[in-house]
Amino acid sequence: MKKQLFSTLLILSLLASLSAAGCGETGTGDVTTGEKVTEPTVETSPDNIPLGTDLGGKTVRIYVRGDTIDTEFAAEQTGDIVDDAIYNRNRAIEDRLNVKLEYLSNTSVNFWDDRNIYMDTVRASVLANDGSVDIAAGLSNIMPYLAQDGLFVNLLRSDIPYLDFDSPWWPAELTNELSVENRMYMTSGEACLGVIKGMMCFYFNKDMIEQNKLENPYELVTSGKWTLDKFNEMASSAYNDINGDTKVDDEDNFGFIIANENHAPNFLLACGYRLTEPDSQGLPMYALGSEKIVTLLDKLVNMMNQDGFAAKLDGNDAYSTTFINGKALFTTGEFQNAETFRDLSFDFGILPYPKLDENQSDYITSSRATYSLLGITVTASDIDAAAAVLEASASENYRSVTPVYFEKALKVKYSRDDVSTQMFDIIKSHISFDFGVVHGPMMENISTLLRGEICYAKGTWSSTWASKETAVNAAVSDYLEAILALEN
Repeated sequence: MKKQLFSTLLILSLLASLSAAGCGETGTGDVTTGEKVTEPTVETSPDNIPLGTDLGGKTVRIYVRGDTIDTEFAAEQTGDIVDDAIYNRNRAIEDRLNVKLEYLSNTSVNFWDDRNIYMDTVRASVLANDGSVDIAAGLSNIMPYLAQDGLFVNLLRSDIPYLDFDSPWWPAELTNELSVENRMYMTSGEACLGVIKGMMCFYFNKDMIEQNKLENPYELVTSGKWTLDKFNEMASSAYNDINGDTKVDDEDNFGFIIANENHAPNFLLACGYRLTEPDSQGLPMYALGSEKIVTLLDKLVNMMNQDGFAAKLDGNDAYSTTFINGKALFTTGEFQNAETFRDLSFDFGILPYPKLDENQSDYITSSRATYSLLGITVTASDIDAAAAVLEASASENYRSVTPVYFEKALKVKYSRDDVSTQMFDIIKSHISFDFGVVHGPMMENISTLLRGEICYAKGTWSSTWASKETAVNAAVSDYLEAILALEN
């Protein structure tokens, strides 16, 4: 009996040893030496581009804006963590695909005033069929003009290789907003750092919060109580007629500044509303006359009519430095402002735009339309190679550039406190894209009218929209008709 028990225990011991070797180790044991043998790692592609893809040393020419060439696309090694990440991304793409990236620009940093130069350059390249522009990376709200002219390839075509718009580096909502009946001629996302840089937010002056004995804005956000009404209550209490002249001027302390009028329409998106809604055929149409939007605009107008609420408008720089001079409690801004705010003499914090009310579950934002959309021209020297570079740029940015900018630069280098890290995450986690924002300028300039309604506190939106609705949506129909007439 003892001999049988010993044999049984021995067998169980051996089985346990084998099980530990098979389950608890990452490699296998050599049966003769007992040493661990590491199994070979199977390399997989990080995106939809097969391993070993070789573009044969081709040059892919990417035409970019003067304000983005050095900061997003062709940065040199400078020792700055973001510049170096962009430089290394380009080298990684070139090495991986055996391709040469050539970034071109003939415009200044003034992206809006130079928009016609940009568009004319793309048109001239396609007309000449000279292959001088393979990929165009232009201002988001001028690219639709070029798309409707048939200058770009349909990126959803079945014979376009490599591009995978189900990947996380292509925002699903943006893809949905830019595509019409399986046609999409421009795209963006992780391929353009400007999408993150332009995410809209609030900044606040911590010193003024303490001086006015106001609630902690961070705690309001995390408790879900950072709403339009709460923001209005706090901002309206902070106004102070510093010079005692009984007039509102740039010498006073303000409650709220809209730092750029392009930030104003984000209030609608932050409240969960959209500029456009799908019609019966699923095509986008502007729906800016609904009761909920008119009610919200009336609320915003009433807020902006108060003392201590102001906006920096085109041609009026009176309030451009109010926040940075420490004379405003809240201001609108973008993520990229955090870098320029590093040298402020007072402590500042970052917040999402306020919610409509506490019933709204999430804080929502959009990215200012200054980011770039990218399109492959119909006369690209090699469309397949351009598609490979587009996909590789997006996926490589997703893995290497965005983390450096978002996690290291924004959250650490440019922030003043640890809670800002949480705020950046909250804001970025609910980014919204809208057909109406991207296409606004070409639709009877409706975006300009909308932001003017808020910034100038006109209080005339119902009549304005009534006079413009037919023309605006007729322009949308004309655009969609032009898109649907292009080769699919």
